[in-house]
Amino acid sequence: MRASTFAVIVLLTFLAAAPAAHCQIAENYQPKNEFGVWAGYSPDSPHVIGTTSHRQLGLLAIHYGRTLWENHFASFQYTIDVLPVELILQPKITSAIFTTPPPRTTFVEGPREYVYAGGINPLGLKLNILRPRRLQPFIASTAGFVASETRVPIDAPGGTLFNFAFDFQGGFQYYNPSRTHAWMLGYKLHHISNAGRTNLNPGMDSNVIFVGYSFYR
Repeated sequence: MRASTFAVIVLLTFLAAAPAAHCQIAENYQPKNEFGVWAGYSPDSPHVIGTTSHRQLGLLAIHYGRTLWENHFASFQYTIDVLPVELILQPKITSAIFTTPPPRTTFVEGPREYVYAGGINPLGLKLNILRPRRLQPFIASTAGFVASETRVPIDAPGGTLFNFAFDFQGGFQYYNPSRTHAWMLGYKLHHISNAGRTNLNPGMDSNVIFVGYSFYR
């Protein structure tokens, strides 16, 4: 009888302490707010969604994230990225050739030029796993807008100065022992298009490799 009573007491003590311990573990991983910067580069433009070729993309961003949910294994975060620098290297269009039938426009490309743009991705979600470890895999996705000084990804009638952008990401973050700072290395499939607002909407895809640094408060 004494053994069973002792077992019940131990079990009740464990159940009472487990939630508190779980919360303490979750809270000790890192603070809720992430501030950081990252930069990325794509050497070419594949055809995944978009159809333009021979484009390069450079990105520089300021990052903020807020942890919405976490447990001992994973965390879920809302993110926003402000991109003050987006450099697109694209060919100049020297002329357009119209043929029929069927109606078709062929653009003749010349030397490439850099186009300056900037944007914001106010919609972002990020999932980290293996939270007890300093090296944590993550997947993420963001969406937003980009405005450029020249029409992209084709500077031709029907092209637009204002476009939409979204991406799908994966990578790793490496934290310091106190979980207050982290380095980041990742890959993102990045897409820019005008969402069919004009008859010319070829879109541009980019294979972006990016690195970043964050601190938590």
